Amino acid sequence: MKRASGWFWPNYFGKSMRITLMHNPKAGHGKHGKKELMAALAKAGHHASYQSTKKRGYKKALKEPGDLALAAGGDGTIAKVARELLDSGVPLSVLPLGTANNLARTLGFIASPEEIIARLDGGKKQAFDVGYAQGPWGKRYFFESAGAGLLADYVRTVKRKNKKAKPVSKEQEMMRHVSLLRRLVHEYPARRWKIDIDGEDISDRYILWEAMNIRSIGPALYLAPRAATKDGEFDFVCAGEADRSLLIEHFDARLARKKSRFPLPTRRFRQLRIAWKGSTLHFDDELWPTKKQRPRGHGEIEIIVRPSALIILQPAASASV
Repeated sequence: MKRASGWFWPNYFGKSMRITLMHNPKAGHGKHGKKELMAALAKAGHHASYQSTKKRGYKKALKEPGDLALAAGGDGTIAKVARELLDSGVPLSVLPLGTANNLARTLGFIASPEEIIARLDGGKKQAFDVGYAQGPWGKRYFFESAGAGLLADYVRTVKRKNKKAKPVSKEQEMMRHVSLLRRLVHEYPARRWKIDIDGEDISDRYILWEAMNIRSIGPALYLAPRAATKDGEFDFVCAGEADRSLLIEHFDARLARKKSRFPLPTRRFRQLRIAWKGSTLHFDDELWPTKKQRPRGHGEIEIIVRPSALIILQPAASASV
């Protein structure tokens, strides 16, 4: 298939599409299963095939996904599908069934799955930048953010505890995460990081740092309110020891359900280099190193922006707008 850069993109699709539904059956608390989603696609006049992202054959299904790959699940499911579509020219759409849905919300998928399906006809294509990281493990892609410090260590803790967590509503779950982060930030140590951004040394002691492609991560924390996904740059966000109280205030506003933009400045970049010395990093919601991947010694990690590596098909505007 042709690379995305070699395509002429019409603004709108025709009425009927060949769609591969990539579904995480464990997402959405069972409210949107295979039967319901396939029925909605048929009702909208599309020819759909089904593939569970929990089955080994999901990559094979994306070799020839038709006119559109439709990811139904949380942000992790979207990233899982998106990796297989890079530079393919095949667009991706989303049915948000996760908890935070940071990536889905950024991409404009904020309606119910049924409404999104009904509005795929007439949808508009949009380019999407992708993060590329290279280090001691090899290479990997990310779509939301990469970072270290408070949020990366918290993700590792959450992955251990989630197996025992009692089911709650999405909003309750997010508030629980924010509350735990607020509690942790009081004593979380600022660590020394050697970081270079576009040739400028910004090494310092950081409580957290994030290379952001989208505006929000984690439990809907808006750390980069001006981030754009098709400008060829990422936002670097960081918090040092002097910023601890500002982080706490930000978490307090989130718990009070008040609108609060991240209080710290951000800076744009295209290339970021890090001297890695063993601390946990996250790429979207995946951690490195894992227990099995623990490398020996130190190494350098490079993060760059790959402009327009993915195509998104956004749903058409609703009739009421």
